[in-house]
Amino acid sequence: MPETDTPITILAVDDSPATLEVIARHLRGAGYVVLTCGSVEEAGTVLDERPMDLVITDYKMPHATGLDLIKYVRDNFKDTEIIMITGFPSIAGAVEAIRDGAGEYLAKPFTGEELLAVVAK
Repeated sequence: MPETDTPITILAVDDSPATLEVIARHLRGAGYVVLTCGSVEEAGTVLDERPMDLVITDYKMPHATGLDLIKYVRDNFKDTEIIMITGFPSIAGAVEAIRDGAGEYLAKPFTGEELLAVVAK
């Protein structure tokens, strides 16, 4: 975890409870404060109530996508970093996510070490 007095707060957003559990376990084990949401709509509510240092969002989810969340974060929380994760990686998807404001793009399945390395950036 980075050297700061205030713990870094991360919001993980994925419609898969298993993926959220894995992300939360790895990040909490590294000392991060982690909140989880199962949808873009729920994430918007959490973000409006509490500032986050980082949002990790899945690409494909029902009703609204991770790209919708990236745009919402960029429009409303300019200092919040974003990582896009996806089980359907593609160059076009990566380019779109980065163009819309994600700082990183990580393909599933990923290891705990890969996740922590991307988050540490």
